[in-house]
Amino acid sequence: MTQKPKNAKVKTVYLQGLEGCEAEVEVSIFQGLPNFEVVGLGDSSIRESKERVRASIRSCGYTFPNQRILVNISPAYLRKSGSSFDLPIALAILLASGQIESFYSDIVAYGELSLTGEVRPVPGSISRMLALSHIESSIILIPLKDCQEAALLSVEVLGVTSLLDAISELITPFVSRDHQYPIYNLYPTYSMDELPEPKVDISCLRGQPSAERAIIIAAAGFHNMLFSGSPGTGKSLSAQIIQGILPPLSMQEKIELLRVESSLSVLNQYDLSSCERPFRYVHHTCTPSAMVGGGRNALPGEISRALHGILFLDELPEFPAKVLDLLRVPLESGEIEISRNCTSNIFPARFMLVAAMNPCRCGKCIEAPSECTCTPSMIRSYQAHISGALLDRMDIYCYMPRISEDAMVETIRAEQTSKSREWRKQIEEIWENQYLRCDEMGVKRVRNGECREASLAELFRIGKKESEYAALAANQMNLSVRGLQRLVRLSRTIADLESSKDVKCDHITEALSYRMPLSREDKVRV
Repeated sequence: MTQKPKNAKVKTVYLQGLEGCEAEVEVSIFQGLPNFEVVGLGDSSIRESKERVRASIRSCGYTFPNQRILVNISPAYLRKSGSSFDLPIALAILLASGQIESFYSDIVAYGELSLTGEVRPVPGSISRMLALSHIESSIILIPLKDCQEAALLSVEVLGVTSLLDAISELITPFVSRDHQYPIYNLYPTYSMDELPEPKVDISCLRGQPSAERAIIIAAAGFHNMLFSGSPGTGKSLSAQIIQGILPPLSMQEKIELLRVESSLSVLNQYDLSSCERPFRYVHHTCTPSAMVGGGRNALPGEISRALHGILFLDELPEFPAKVLDLLRVPLESGEIEISRNCTSNIFPARFMLVAAMNPCRCGKCIEAPSECTCTPSMIRSYQAHISGALLDRMDIYCYMPRISEDAMVETIRAEQTSKSREWRKQIEEIWENQYLRCDEMGVKRVRNGECREASLAELFRIGKKESEYAALAANQMNLSVRGLQRLVRLSRTIADLESSKDVKCDHITEALSYRMPLSREDKVRV
């Protein structure tokens, strides 16, 4: 008589884009020639898990079944990847072979195994925790290093350092354990550090009062910004200053950012504790997939890694036009959809775009036209790399001229003062007022630069006179409807900086000065 196969099941979670997906590892052990097969549409990393699981089980003193072993990872119609299936496969084999007996009916586990049985963390911890919070189970076993992420999301888990630890958890009922064993079951309390001192203080920006004002307005409303000027005028410095005056991440924003970062690598202590907004400096050699995301398994790109922070593009005209055009949709919608391997993944893309450029390739056509080696056609070709559609999505154009001789001396001799922290507190209060205004209107809490509501006049408290003035000015400047809306948002931020409940014509006039071409000299268009 043929003996019935021995079966066991262990639940797990795997990463698909930024989503944590539930899966079930089923193991059947049959009589027959020794064979170990894994099915369920897994990639090479899952197929390689056979050898890691075999070595881990033997290293822990257990016997690897000398029979036919079939492992199915369901749902079988979805592609899966990653080494996080090692631990559930090993536990399911030990359960099916009868070498261990669990006190728990529903087991959830994930983690990579070393050849000696050590349980290692895997990328995607935050997304996995979010998925675990919706799974009903008796016990959840995860790598010990992921316990702090579990504390962040208040998910009750048991951290293990090895396969032997995981086995001990399964065979020992929780109520009978000694309180002193094992201490790694207790996940630590999560806390966020205070913001560090700004890397570059706003007081370092000498001789550029108009740029300092533009930086403060951009930060107060989370507006996109484009700097232009000759080399060495402080464009890159200004972009770094913005990070120092932005308020810290909220807990919800921190979780969303960690969700992106954890999908790319294992999080470290600084990633978990820091509440500083990201600053992504992107080089002009960046590829389209590196910018917006992609690859075989569709990983997030730079625009997602800059979530709730700054995406800085230096030497903007040097970027390929294809890469720049990919930014247009994320700047409006706040997300990007990537389709790979018959699956579609949506990545968040809510960031402040800060860019810098020279007026021409050599950068001298305005400040030193006699030394400029660029012809008018070369200048037009250089600036044509930036499409009008992308320029239309910029809220602030800021031209930075060369500073005076006295300002140069001041940059060397003057003492640096700490002004960024003071501005950070003021901007945080301004953001809170913007959120309260959204709450009063019953709309989503956003900053002025991110607002996409249709009724801007009612939300931003703009009267009929001011609305007509803004529309007339936009018509004379040949602004698009999008440009007019960005003008209104910028005016509201200027009014917030002056603690004005209503938007006045003076606020619109100042906003118009940031919507004009960066330089009118020599008919240089930007």
